[in-house]
Amino acid sequence: MRATMLFINGEVVTVNSEFSVKEAVAIQDNKILAVGTNEEILRYAGEGTTIVNLEGRSLLPGFIDAHAHLELYGTNKLGVNGKEAGSIKELLGKLKEKARLTPKGEWIRGWGYNQNTLKEGRHITRWDLDQVSTEHSIIVVRTCGHISCVNSKALELAGIYPETEDPNGGKYGRENGELTGLLLEAAHMNMFLTANYSEEEVEQGLAIASQDYLEKGITSVHDAGGYGPEHIRFLQKAVGAKRVKQRVYALYGSLHDSVEMVEKGLESGIGTGLGDEWMKIGPAKVFIDGSSSGPTAKTREPYLSNPDDSGILYLNQEEINECLGKAHESGWQITAHAIGDKAVEMMIGAIRHALERHSRENHRHRIEHSGMTPPDLIQQIKELEIVPIPNPAFIYEFGDGYLKDYGERVDVMFPLTSFSEAQIPFAIGSDSPITIVDPLHGIYSAVTRMSKSGEVIGARQRVTIEEAIKAYTWNGAYASFEETIKGSIEAGKLADLVVLNESILHCEPERLRELKVELTILDGKVEYAAKKEGVI
Repeated sequence: MRATMLFINGEVVTVNSEFSVKEAVAIQDNKILAVGTNEEILRYAGEGTTIVNLEGRSLLPGFIDAHAHLELYGTNKLGVNGKEAGSIKELLGKLKEKARLTPKGEWIRGWGYNQNTLKEGRHITRWDLDQVSTEHSIIVVRTCGHISCVNSKALELAGIYPETEDPNGGKYGRENGELTGLLLEAAHMNMFLTANYSEEEVEQGLAIASQDYLEKGITSVHDAGGYGPEHIRFLQKAVGAKRVKQRVYALYGSLHDSVEMVEKGLESGIGTGLGDEWMKIGPAKVFIDGSSSGPTAKTREPYLSNPDDSGILYLNQEEINECLGKAHESGWQITAHAIGDKAVEMMIGAIRHALERHSRENHRHRIEHSGMTPPDLIQQIKELEIVPIPNPAFIYEFGDGYLKDYGERVDVMFPLTSFSEAQIPFAIGSDSPITIVDPLHGIYSAVTRMSKSGEVIGARQRVTIEEAIKAYTWNGAYASFEETIKGSIEAGKLADLVVLNESILHCEPERLRELKVELTILDGKVEYAAKKEGVI
């Protein structure tokens, strides 16, 4: 039996049950043929075999991002990048340039601003955006994806006036009775249905996202949804046309009215697992609370930065139990966006309620983010065999703000060590575009817990490199019921692999995010190769 491709002289991080490290791997077509020593693997060489000499570099299973937004990542690239602006004045300048190139009447969209890092130290307002244009509708989304600001024309287009009541699960910013243009949570989600991208723009964005993800070694994505029910259809078409090349596990939910989306899924008769190895329907997903950095996450105790606030809830306990209980009874895997400890507690309660009514083995129900998870909730997650999907890259991106908003509670935010000690199989997601999509950055954040300023946030929750790698590979496959076909380098599994530019196991923790992907192999084919002589 001859291989189509061999990798030799490497640090092959198998992520098998022993987490063994081997020298070489043989691939035949789209499957892993064998793993072993150089001598053992070279026996599979034939006349047409491609041989890659790793020269000590790491070969890992392809990274699985267990929570990311492909559509949002890609369509953001079509708008103005607010992360690159250090002040409101600079951001307005970028938006004015976009307005100059945009036909009147069309939308101008920006993303990524963070009031905490802007020179003025405040949110933008509709009066700021009206300086850019009153002939275009304008929306600028905050870095968290849960808050935005729009100009006066956008408010008018959406039919939002000073007397308009706040929507359930959201708020309109107001100042002396006037709308400021700030939209929080459901108010933002509702607005984006008016400000949404066209199908052509979504297709373009998905292709951009897929290529960027390939360059970071991501071969599978658990897509966490977009705006509106058509998102799943757009994604399915993109996967079928190979505009999205990754394998996709699609969480069945919407950033707008997640309960209605789940109910429509139940009515259709589909369920978790429908599909093939390229695209499958994942868990039914609802939104419970807001964002960690807004902050709008629902916490048990008020924010340290604002004793009068403890966040926003989209749903009450009865509504969560009703919606996800039906999905569980119908055989779905279930999950929810839950950041604050109150929201995490509510999702645990919903899962407990569902299991008490209809017992089910191996359900693998999830909690997306599980952001603030103290010991009593860890114990319940263990007891109910829930799979949390934390985002350690949030620590780097927002950790300095967490200290201000939550104080000592940072010690139980994205608590990877607590999960590990309780033998809870957590899978890591980037929540891209909210944070950096690069899994090596995520691994760095999980191992160091370093913020942008260099502060260590919740030092006890640092994990080993090996634990972080497993969370980005095998555990991601486990969270989608696919650990028998991917997530580790073992004979018979899909040939989804990534080659790094050096050894990851011998890299100093502080340098982990400096590592680069040299090759991404998906289904046995090289889908990305760094521009470097001799890589392949």
